[in-house]
Amino acid sequence: MRIGWIGLGHMGKPMAKNLIEAGYDVKVWNRTVSVAKESGLPYTEDLKQLVEESDVIITMLFHSQSVEEIYTKIVQLGVPLQGKTFIDMTTVHPNTAKKIAELVIKHGADFLEAPVLGSVIPATQGKLTILVSGEESKFKELEDIFKVLGEKIFFMGDYSRASTMKLINNTVLGSFMAVLSEAFAFGKKAGLDDALVLDVLSHGAGKSGVLEAKKEKLLKEDYSTHFSVALIHKDICYALDIAKDLDYPCVITTQTLSLYTSAKANDLEDKDFSAVLEIYKKLANINKEE
Repeated sequence: MRIGWIGLGHMGKPMAKNLIEAGYDVKVWNRTVSVAKESGLPYTEDLKQLVEESDVIITMLFHSQSVEEIYTKIVQLGVPLQGKTFIDMTTVHPNTAKKIAELVIKHGADFLEAPVLGSVIPATQGKLTILVSGEESKFKELEDIFKVLGEKIFFMGDYSRASTMKLINNTVLGSFMAVLSEAFAFGKKAGLDDALVLDVLSHGAGKSGVLEAKKEKLLKEDYSTHFSVALIHKDICYALDIAKDLDYPCVITTQTLSLYTSAKANDLEDKDFSAVLEIYKKLANINKEE
C-alpha cells in the first residue's frame, strides 16, 4: 500500500513519520516545498505525481478553506481517482466534510473523514484519539493505519458526525484551558505560590489531562506551540456555527471564544493556546503589580 501524505504542520509531520517507522511506503507533499525538503521525509514537489502513485492519500491541513482548496486542486489534476481512498484528518466544519466526501466519491474514489483529538506530543507518540466517519467497510479495511497514529479509534457513522464530535470536544478543551488559566491567575493575584496552586489543582477540581499537559507551560509561561490559539479559535467558531443551526445555547463556549479572540488581538495567534493566561494577566494587571 502506497500512502501519499499532504500537510506537514505541527501534527502532520510526526504522524507521517510514525507511518514510515511502522513500515508503510509513504511519500509527502507540502504546499511550501521548503517544509517538505526540511522534514527529512521522502517527498515530491509534484502533487500530481503523489496522487498518481498513491493508493491512499491522507490530508492533514489547517482549516476548511485549505482542505477545499487542496481537494479542488486534486480533482482538477485529471488523475483517475477510481480505486483510491482519501482520508482527511483536518478539523473542518462538518459541512465541509460532507462537501469533500461528495466531491471525492463523485470522482470514483472512497473517502474517510478522520479528525483527531490530541496535540503534538500524542501525535509524536502515536497516541492520538481518532474519530472516523464514512463507509464502515472501508474504515475496517484501513484500520491498521489508524492504529499506528492513535491508541483509541471511534467509528462515528455517516459523514460530518466525526467533525461534529471533534468540535464538541474542542469546546470543552478551549473552555477548560480558559478556566485553568483563570484559576492560575487568580492564585497569582492572591499572592499564592504558582507551583503550589497548580499542584493543588492537579489533585483537586483541576485534575485532568489538560492540566498535566499544560502545567509546565503555565509555570514557565512557555507558549511554544503544541496547539495554537488560531486553531482553538477556529474550532470554537465552527462549533458555534453548528450550535446556531441547531438553536443550541453554548453559553460557556461563547464566553470562551471572547477570550481567544482577545488572545488573537494581542498577537498571540501563533502561540500555544495556553497563552490565554496572558489575557487574564492583562485583565488583572498582574504584570504591572510585579
